[in-house]
Amino acid sequence: MFSGEYKKFLILFLSVTAVSLVLFGPSLGGDFTLDDHSVIERGLQKKGFLENVFEVWVSPWHPGGQWAGNYRPLTSFSFAFNLIFSANPVGFRIINVLLYALNVVFVFYLVRKLAADRVAYLTAILFLFLPIHSEAVMSVVGRVYLLGALFSIASLYYFLDKKYWTSSGLFLLALFSGDIFISLLLIIGVLLLLEHKSFVKAFRAGMVYIIGLPVYFLFRYLALGKYAFGGYGFIDPIIGSLAFVSTKERIYTALTHLYLYLRKTAWPIDLSPDYSFNQVPVISNILLSWRSLVGLVFLVLLVYIFYRVKRKDVRFAVILFAAPYLVISNIFFITTGTMAERWWYFPSFGLIILTAIGLNKIILLKKRWRSWIYGGLSVVLIWFSFIIVKQNRVWLNDQNLFISAAARSPNSVWARTNLAEGYFASDDVEKSKEELGAALKISNEHALTLFVLGKINWKEAKYGEAEEAFKRALEFDAHGRNKRSIYRTLALVNLDIGNNKQALAYIEEAVRWPPAGDLKNVLEVDEFLLKKIGEYADRDLRSYSDEEIQELGQLIKILRGF
Repeated sequence: MFSGEYKKFLILFLSVTAVSLVLFGPSLGGDFTLDDHSVIERGLQKKGFLENVFEVWVSPWHPGGQWAGNYRPLTSFSFAFNLIFSANPVGFRIINVLLYALNVVFVFYLVRKLAADRVAYLTAILFLFLPIHSEAVMSVVGRVYLLGALFSIASLYYFLDKKYWTSSGLFLLALFSGDIFISLLLIIGVLLLLEHKSFVKAFRAGMVYIIGLPVYFLFRYLALGKYAFGGYGFIDPIIGSLAFVSTKERIYTALTHLYLYLRKTAWPIDLSPDYSFNQVPVISNILLSWRSLVGLVFLVLLVYIFYRVKRKDVRFAVILFAAPYLVISNIFFITTGTMAERWWYFPSFGLIILTAIGLNKIILLKKRWRSWIYGGLSVVLIWFSFIIVKQNRVWLNDQNLFISAAARSPNSVWARTNLAEGYFASDDVEKSKEELGAALKISNEHALTLFVLGKINWKEAKYGEAEEAFKRALEFDAHGRNKRSIYRTLALVNLDIGNNKQALAYIEEAVRWPPAGDLKNVLEVDEFLLKKIGEYADRDLRSYSDEEIQELGQLIKILRGF
């Protein structure tokens, strides 16, 4: 029924899938978390399949989120496909696990083209069991990195076979899966340069990879408009602080991040969903940061290995690491964040190949150590397995995620604020105030922190303090992304205390700002509010009938969410 090679592929895939289900199975029953809500629940679930299928190609990653500069239509298309069968998160999570397993098998076949079978097996096994890869699997939107890596690995496979047209088509699919896979173009460019020893010849051979780019950038422009080609204007300084420092500081901080990525790969005891503002401080002087120096030493070592060792597999591995890391490092390509474990998924591939090559060399040179090496590796993999299984609990729901983020990244204003908001949503105001106090000590210039502060004050009937907090949130709202919702909230606060004319002024200001999220719903709600508040604006609270007071109270309660 199957030829020998296909049978081997099937056996490998089923075996890896079985192991993957053991490792990630506990998370399959989890809810949507973080960006899943925006991308899937408030985006794709609001539309029908046919509408999604066409719109994802000209829509930003987040509904109304052109400002973020993220364009990932093929991943969104895969989510729309999930929704044909069910909106339950379990289906989305199962597909992520299957993609993860498929990537491991593809890793094996790609490495086998370059190195011995033992190196291919070692690479695939290490790639499968690395705990730092957990976020890419357990976060549903982490599919960006799974799907992009899948097409990237397949593209490199056909590149090595010199089937450049097939390889270029797969590169385009990787790019449509996630923006960061533009790094594949750099990988292939360097590999062609090494092969042809001439820039002109390498460029001619690589032209096939450039042909599809105008199509990609056309669709990207249709989806993102002025944000299609980058720029720092869309970045929140609290989340993406590296966009607001010098190039030297970005380089030094990127070296610190490199050390952290390496350490959390080998010693993954403190994996975290967040590394934003202040959790990893910006480095101004490399001599005062031993972590940056370690990152620098590692890079120097890689450069030495690249030039000293002429082996094709070693050089391939170094390039496969260096190019993607350059993209995620924030040195040249500024992102909306600073560091994330899911970003490491593809760059780690190159380092794992190098590790497997090193282990294989030791095994060949020191045959007496073989049993010890395999025994030690088995112990490490068992330890890694326990860490992965434990990580499943973190990604079950938002509350677990925010508790873990605040514990692992206690200096992150983002993590502490999200935990405060979570406690507030569950009506635990005291814990919310405690976390918010910690967030404000880190920074009192984060719009979301101030917004949560306003909601707490509003709930406690401190209307003046609530309004002041919301106004400060307006002041620090990066590029007016949330001004519509903040002005709407100010309108509701004033409506709550009978200050109807001021409420009308705020809602009139709100509708001047572009909506975010579920655009249709936001526009309908704001249009209704504008009309309703207008009806009350010229009347004194004392003139309201009992029915009107009850109606107004219900309206405010529903819209404020508590």
